[in-house]
Amino acid sequence: MKSAAAELTIGLVEAELNVSLLSSETSSCVVTEWLSSGCVALDRILGGGFPVGRMTEIYGDTSTGKSLIVAQVAAVAQEDGHIVMMADSESAVSLPIMEAVGVDIDNLIYSNPDTVEEVFEQFEKAIELKAKKYPDALLVIIWDSVASTSVEQEMDADYGKAFMGRHAGVISQAMRKIIRKVSKHRICMIFINQTRKKIGVMYGDDETTFGGKAIHFHSSVRLRLKLGKKIVLKGKKKKKIIGIETRGTVVKNKVAEPFHEATFPIYFGHGIDDALAALYWLQDNEIVNKANWMTVELGGEEIKFQKSGWRKIFNKHYDEIWDIIMEDIEGGYFEGDADKAEVDK
Repeated sequence: MKSAAAELTIGLVEAELNVSLLSSETSSCVVTEWLSSGCVALDRILGGGFPVGRMTEIYGDTSTGKSLIVAQVAAVAQEDGHIVMMADSESAVSLPIMEAVGVDIDNLIYSNPDTVEEVFEQFEKAIELKAKKYPDALLVIIWDSVASTSVEQEMDADYGKAFMGRHAGVISQAMRKIIRKVSKHRICMIFINQTRKKIGVMYGDDETTFGGKAIHFHSSVRLRLKLGKKIVLKGKKKKKIIGIETRGTVVKNKVAEPFHEATFPIYFGHGIDDALAALYWLQDNEIVNKANWMTVELGGEEIKFQKSGWRKIFNKHYDEIWDIIMEDIEGGYFEGDADKAEVDK
């Protein structure tokens, strides 16, 4: 026999009051689709990739590979037949690099907006047009970057005039308007932002990001990038820097377990090294040992290898390595003995 609460719940759903059961796949809070970054280790820490129907913020210091990562995401999305729109406020897109990572520049929707207001107007119109004419399509929206975009009031003012909080106010209002449409119309939204130093902070975290707290609040995922070591190609007389190692930390995740980390090598003009990023993740999680000669169990046998031979193993056993890295990602949350845990000091 159904309880009064259960009967009322079913009645409300059947009465077409624009409501649904929380467990329903039609509920806007249920994430059923993720967009791959093209790097299995990065996908793992994000919870499966970039969530569709949600917003992701990628932020970090300069030269940490933020733009190169989203370029690779755009390439993967296009390869899967999705629509990609990019707002380039910095006017700094490099066509050779975009093509090198696999972006089809002839089919990339590109804009060069002057103001924050123009950015959100373009995004809102694009979402509405997509929802009306192509409701089943997946639209990937990229903004590069929040920090480089002025507001209309600032553009029209004299140099030296301050507008404290104006950017945050405009972005906050815009986010409240657009975030509902993102969740309803199969949109994957990715914003790039940059870190700033807080003035007068002596203790604790002295970093913040541009544009106020609205992007923090409305982002389901926030990925923090930090610059690691430089990748150097040594010659007979001099060495050449050909890439960097970037450390990614998911500081917020509302669709999977947060605070996962991964290190991924990025080569200039080529993108993320998927194979080495996977090896670093396996080592960080003690699946592969850290030594000159390493061992990993694949295909029912123990394989001994050096770093130089890993790429061949990765390509041969990709599906099995993918399964190992992505294991338990759907559950993902802690189910062990909490009494054995300690507060990290």
